[in-house]
Amino acid sequence: MTTGQEAREDRWVLPGILLVTTVTGVVGSLGTPLVTGIAQTEGVSLVTAQWAITATLVTAAVVCPVVGRIGAGRRRRPALLGCLVLVVVGTELGALPLGFGPLLVGRVLQGLAFAIVPLAFSIARSELPEEKVRGAVAAISVANVTAAGLGFPVTAFVATVAGTKGAFGWACALAVAALVVALLVVPDSDEDAPRGVDWFGAVLLSSATAAVLLAVTQAKAWGATSPPTLGLLGGGVLAYGACGWWLLRAERPLVDLRVAVRPGVLVANVCGLLAALGMFVLLSLSMILVQTTEEHGYGLGRSVAVAGLMLTPYAVTSVLGSRIALWLGRFVPPDVVLACGCLLFAVANLALALGHDALWKVTLAVVIGGFGSGMTFNSMPWLMVRFVPPAETGSALSLNLVLRFLGMSTGSALALAVLAAFAASGRQTSESGFVAGGLAGAALSLLAAVTCLVLGRTRRTEPETPERIETPTGPSAEERV
Repeated sequence: MTTGQEAREDRWVLPGILLVTTVTGVVGSLGTPLVTGIAQTEGVSLVTAQWAITATLVTAAVVCPVVGRIGAGRRRRPALLGCLVLVVVGTELGALPLGFGPLLVGRVLQGLAFAIVPLAFSIARSELPEEKVRGAVAAISVANVTAAGLGFPVTAFVATVAGTKGAFGWACALAVAALVVALLVVPDSDEDAPRGVDWFGAVLLSSATAAVLLAVTQAKAWGATSPPTLGLLGGGVLAYGACGWWLLRAERPLVDLRVAVRPGVLVANVCGLLAALGMFVLLSLSMILVQTTEEHGYGLGRSVAVAGLMLTPYAVTSVLGSRIALWLGRFVPPDVVLACGCLLFAVANLALALGHDALWKVTLAVVIGGFGSGMTFNSMPWLMVRFVPPAETGSALSLNLVLRFLGMSTGSALALAVLAAFAASGRQTSESGFVAGGLAGAALSLLAAVTCLVLGRTRRTEPETPERIETPTGPSAEERV
């Protein structure tokens, strides 16, 4: 690498990657705030409009492992550009007055935005100077969380002024800008790419994830014990079993499960699932509590815009939490930082359970959760990359992202299930439901923290120096710090 190339990377690559990753958060914000508007604009029911959320979530969980495997080595830049092109097309389909069908197709294509984040981590690890890798990993995590948090109020504002089509239009403009930046600043890679793609493993993993996510996200509409829900859930579990059997035997598996259970990686994967559960119990309960009126049982009766604005302090404190995690990581192992973030999720859920009769109390719980989010999801990628070979970075982080999707979906469904279980006849919520939901979220988050500490005891390393692991067997004894 020439000195000029190094200077270019130092100056432009990381800022460019940060801009590109904001697309993920913006695409995520095009779901929940726009459901009601989509139903009205396209003339469909709210249940049908909910597929604008489900389609993107399922697509993201399905494509992330595949893109993570394809986007390795010299294929990394083409994979990133391909994802961005499809996101541009998807957001454009949402912005055009073509009807609900094309809009839904657009939302499917927008799910590819979530595959950008693992690719961004992989680019940062491979292309940036070694001393900048840790800061870059933290910055990418922060950019993604910040874009997600700020995307909700901005999308709600744009939709209020310009309608749902306008909201998709501004997302399309950002996606185009991100594509241009990626073309200009993301470098080609001369690393060898793994030969072939495990398409059979991709089908198994994608089918299993899609089945479970559909069962979880549609359980309320279809019924938790309905044949479609139970059939999809059971089929998904069986498909996961078959997928695990195959991945352990394939010559070049889609996801290397032996890497996934390494110390550091296993902690991040298990806690990614559990932490996402606790986080989305908190966020789902908070958003429902703020918007629900007394006539539905219990709530604060505020507008969708107010609910969206509450995610702004969440985004801000997520940034602060990530900076705290970066500083704290100088003195303690990252799995301990991860456990601290999970404990903050527990405190936030407990605060919501104990205080939910005023907007400021709910905001306080969300703020605490924001600190937990910054500490948790800042520590997770850094904890993983030190134990993952460079060629496996995208694939390993993609699997972690799938587990987070499962946790998010399950946490949201759990919040709704608890509220429904405690609601009086003909009502949607009750005070006791919010108390029970907050306590359930606190218990899950506490379990995540304990899991971090228990699994993290198997191996401790100093978090000061990034390890560039070159072989699947991990770092040598001399490289461990």
